[in-house]
Order: sequence, then structure tokens, then C-alpha cells
Amino acid sequence: MPPIELIQKRIANISVGSSTVRGQPKETVKITRNYLGSINLQSFSDIKDQTQFNILLDKHTEALKKQIPSKSWGISRKVLNIFLFQASHDIILNRKYALDCIISYLELPLDNPNAKRLVKYARLKNIRLNWNNIYSLKHETSKLFQDFAKEYAHDKYDCERCYLDIYWRRSEE
Repeated sequence: MPPIELIQKRIANISVGSSTVRGQPKETVKITRNYLGSINLQSFSDIKDQTQFNILLDKHTEALKKQIPSKSWGISRKVLNIFLFQASHDIILNRKYALDCIISYLELPLDNPNAKRLVKYARLKNIRLNWNNIYSLKHETSKLFQDFAKEYAHDKYDCERCYLDIYWRRSEE
């Protein structure tokens, strides 16, 4: 079996492509892949609750934001969410780091299609969510979207919010 570091780098590479960071400077893909490939995944295996997870996710979001050319919090958060989803579902990384413990805390990667769906479903419940774009997304707005996504995922699909993308990308709802 290849070294665990190479498995992690592979997951980083398949998690972030040019379409994932569309509209960002070209070097964003390389910088992001390097960052994700070097994250200490062991630190996620000690997570015991949503608060601990959020603190660690916020730390990595801010660190990545400082490295990418656009300094976009939204892009940084999106790619971290995609990577952590893929890493926690990879059999080798999950076995090594017990990443299944974070699945219930994972966020829905926010992008225009996912955010617009959440806005639409929130409106049906008389909840107002405001979406501009991923590039201008800030922590406070993201939290509102993630809180609603968590509630919606449990009510509609009886699943964690990180799986909404799977349901939504398979069909037009």
C-alpha cells in the first residue's frame, strides 16, 4: 500500500479542480491542493462535538484564506468542506484517522447551485437567506446557511447536511 501521505495528496487532488475554484487565479488550485495534502488529519479524529469541529474548521479556513491569491473565505471553506467529505469517506484515510467521527459535523459545500436551493427551500418556510456569491461569502452568512441546511437535510432526507449535494446533483428538484 502507498504511504498514507500519498493517499491524502490524491484525495486533495481529486477534491479540487479548476471547476471547483472557477473564477480564481490559476495558482489557486495548486496552492489549495498543497494545503489540503498537508493538513494533519489526526487532529480531526479527536473531535467530540460540533463546537470542536467548527473551531478546527475555522482555523483551517483562515489559514488557507491567507495562502490563496483571492483571500476568499468562501472559496477556502468550500474546498475544505469538499476535501474533508472525501477524506472521511475514503476507506484508507478513514481507517487511519477514524474520520467517520466528523461526518455528522461536516458542512454542505456552498456554491451557487447549493446556496440557491437553500434560499428557495428557506423561502417556503418563511426564512430569509441572502446569497451573493461564493467569493464574498463570510462566516456569519455561511453559518445561517449551514444551520438551515442541517435542519433541511434531517427533515427532508433524514441525513447529514453534507449529503445534500449528492441528492441535489442527481436530479433537478
